Amino acid sequence: MINPEKKLFRWGPIDATLLPLGYSMVPMFDMMHELFGICWPEGLVIYDHDKALWILENEAVVETSHKFTEKIILPPAERERFYKIWDEYVGKLSQIESEIDKISLSHLNDNDLAIFFKRWSQAYLNYWAIGMTAELINYSLEDKLKKSLRAYFEDERDLNKAFATLSTPTQMSFYKEEEADLVKIVLLDESEKAKALKKHSENYFWIYNNYFDTQILDEIYFANQIKHKTRDDAEKFLTEIRDYKNKALEGKDVYKKKLNLSGKELGIVNLLNESIIFQDVRKKYNLKAAHYLEEFLRDFSARRDIEARDLKWLLPKEMERFADGEDLREAIEKRKHLATVQIALGSLQIDVQNTASKISSQFDVLEFEESTNIQGTVASTSNKRYFRGIAKIILSPREGNKLKAGEILVTTMTTPDFVTCMKRAGAIITDIGGVTCHAAVVSREFGIPCIVGTEYATKIIKDGDILELHNLRGTVKIVR
Repeated sequence: MINPEKKLFRWGPIDATLLPLGYSMVPMFDMMHELFGICWPEGLVIYDHDKALWILENEAVVETSHKFTEKIILPPAERERFYKIWDEYVGKLSQIESEIDKISLSHLNDNDLAIFFKRWSQAYLNYWAIGMTAELINYSLEDKLKKSLRAYFEDERDLNKAFATLSTPTQMSFYKEEEADLVKIVLLDESEKAKALKKHSENYFWIYNNYFDTQILDEIYFANQIKHKTRDDAEKFLTEIRDYKNKALEGKDVYKKKLNLSGKELGIVNLLNESIIFQDVRKKYNLKAAHYLEEFLRDFSARRDIEARDLKWLLPKEMERFADGEDLREAIEKRKHLATVQIALGSLQIDVQNTASKISSQFDVLEFEESTNIQGTVASTSNKRYFRGIAKIILSPREGNKLKAGEILVTTMTTPDFVTCMKRAGAIITDIGGVTCHAAVVSREFGIPCIVGTEYATKIIKDGDILELHNLRGTVKIVR
């Protein structure tokens, strides 16, 4: 059992239910250990209605991240094996999903549907057994890079700027790739646009899926995103994309030469860049897979007279048993409002109702001091030393329309479905995360200030507060 008295690592709360998140949480123990001899430390996930909070002991996470990186990522032969397994598992998952695209699940009989689902389910679990290593790698490499840079800087502001620059990925995220591909359609002749929008929808319909829900974005949605853009707008945006890539490379090169980094230090910079890209690619396949899971659930729902959303309160292997005909409605009903999952190597325990409530209550209280000054990690400076704006607390992307253009988005953490909201933000502040987290990567691409890992920003800051961000120190001052 995790000790609530120790310093804790918290991920969330995010919009999520048991099954979609379970596909990532379950394989990060026994399956990961079978592949690499190392797995995540014991974790607790609290599911409260449609929110999930993942809790671990911080010291154990740090220790495991360094152990994994030292054993699997730093040795070239092991790293080559790592990416070979990744390519194999992604290939198998994509192959099965291509098969799904070519058939109608409703035309399969119950037995064939169950077999098909279990094939996809196992491929998705295998994918996550390696996919869930991304955070471990990033935590370790971030720490190694920052410790190394401290030898070169006396001023924390200079250190933070160098750290943010050297950890900026040189490849655009798939969000920006989608946006760039969409904007290119503006430059086409009118006769070509309809076909291009259809193709774009086929390629990116999944882009705002999450661990809670999915949606299919059609041609009309994407057409509306560009209907007011002119050719000049499109050309300007595509130029900015090219400039971003060049500036990211140039910024890294400046620091590499200025600091005369050693071969070992350059290796850490390059590996961190590679790992951030790996994490982004992982998100892309994750969001796609969420669509296929939803397709299966809808078909099972129609056949078995049960809500597809209710099926999301099963774990992956339970869902496979349900596919084989087992009735698990009683378990579903007990979990729908509150459930806790304690999971470690070789063990998994689900508690519900009163027991789950007792476990959850031990982790309800976050100790922090009320203050007008909050400290975090600089994730994006946007070349501005300071930023002043109005705070808006957004704890779910479903509340994203509350954020007005230019306001400061304050949230626990961001996920892909936050992007439409993030595009309007003047700056971003999160409780959780480091320089490789989703908020950090996206904010750099949007060119806006971002301070992550504040721990308590959402608890201290209130809607309407006037905030001053010091983008080199990583501090937030509440002016009110």
